[in-house]
Amino acid sequence: MLCFGVCVEYAYTLKVDEKSDVYSFGVVLLELVTGRKPVGEFGDGVDIVQWVRKMTDSNKDSVLKVLDPRLSSIPIHEVTHVFYVAMLCVEEQAVERPTMREVVQILTEIPKLPPSKDQPMTESAPESELSPKSGVQSPPDLLNL
Repeated sequence: MLCFGVCVEYAYTLKVDEKSDVYSFGVVLLELVTGRKPVGEFGDGVDIVQWVRKMTDSNKDSVLKVLDPRLSSIPIHEVTHVFYVAMLCVEEQAVERPTMREVVQILTEIPKLPPSKDQPMTESAPESELSPKSGVQSPPDLLNL
């Protein structure tokens, strides 16, 4: 599993560093939130990262299409937060990826939504609550998810 992300990163850049580890971690997060294997399920030459990008196409509602239905008991804003972090980790440009320290910080800042009559815990969080608070620049296309 972990080799997949590093191997892909190495194939593109011919180097392995902390940002390669971040990419690999993002692949693992995508595996967790989609319930899919990193390769072999999407057609020739298509990996989980490419599949997720194609399926979501910068559309917030499309994220629900890729989430593992077995996660239905988990509040959707928490699952989408992890998905968002995964997408930060698998940014094509290594310099655009957060550090692992920032990833840990973002993951620990999962937004809490107070339950209300109008908004059950399974609804999506507002975009502003999904944004990381660590100062990491968010890719513009992810903000539109």
